[in-house]
Amino acid sequence: MANLSTKYLGLELKSPVIVSAGPYTQTIESLKKLEAAGAGAVVLKSIFEEQIEDDVANEYKANEDYLNWSVAESHFMEHGKDYYIDRYMRLLIEAKKNLSIPVIASVCCKTTEEWIDYAERFVNCKADAIELNYYPLASDASVDGKDVEKTLFEFAKLAKKKISCPVAIKMGNKYSSMANVISKLDAIGIDGAVLFNRFYRPDIDIENLSFVHGPELSSPVEYSEALRWIGLSSGEVKMDLCGNTGIHDGETVVKMLLAGAKAVEVCTVIIREGAEAITKMNDFISSWMDKKGYDSLNQFIGKLAQERNSEGYKWERTQFLNMIK
Repeated sequence: MANLSTKYLGLELKSPVIVSAGPYTQTIESLKKLEAAGAGAVVLKSIFEEQIEDDVANEYKANEDYLNWSVAESHFMEHGKDYYIDRYMRLLIEAKKNLSIPVIASVCCKTTEEWIDYAERFVNCKADAIELNYYPLASDASVDGKDVEKTLFEFAKLAKKKISCPVAIKMGNKYSSMANVISKLDAIGIDGAVLFNRFYRPDIDIENLSFVHGPELSSPVEYSEALRWIGLSSGEVKMDLCGNTGIHDGETVVKMLLAGAKAVEVCTVIIREGAEAITKMNDFISSWMDKKGYDSLNQFIGKLAQERNSEGYKWERTQFLNMIK
């Protein structure tokens, strides 16, 4: 039987299928189901500094009559934030007690100080790795693209210096030179990059003339951008690359691995099909490997990466040329 084990962020995974942060990774019961279904690792539901601030502010407003003193307000705000962080820490501690697979904490903050504070707390709770959801939206026209990237690199250096467990950055794909960004993160020593984060998508309700959110879940055709950059970069960097977004079946997992990914993260397919989707993916990968004569993932990971294949130049193709007739 094919061996599906892989190493990602220095962690031993029994399967390349990781369940990304989402609704299925926020309770011990569902985490156990994911492990039983064959997940290689889990990323706990992300903790958002912005959400915590909103929740604490709403609670303060609801109790404003009792907290209408400056000392009480500051005390409430400080300890209110700690309450939500502590709740996440309890989930992490329980996950580590109940699971045998790696447990990765997911952090999303607004300020560098909070990023590091949150991450250090989770390291103390024995998180196997930290995934940093870093995705600046350069909407200020006065900010140069180089400054956006400079801020990312400074953040990555500090994170690597301060966080004492493996660090992955879950990236956006809107940088001006993605190859350069990936290369510099690798040089800094970041352990892994998740390509790519799927952002909130704004939309407009034309009947009510109001803002609404667009599709929350990915579709099976959204994997190609991650596939391209994994194929272009995996042969040139030491850090591990992980595919994300649009990965709905075992066939797409195999494609990511052939391009050079060490693992993939899935979410939408779990929401739609349940934990059984992981078993289906693993079964497909195993069956495909048997058919191709592969005993382990290492025999074909990166086989079609740009640096390792005579047709690797095709990863750079941006026009359809003669493909549409």
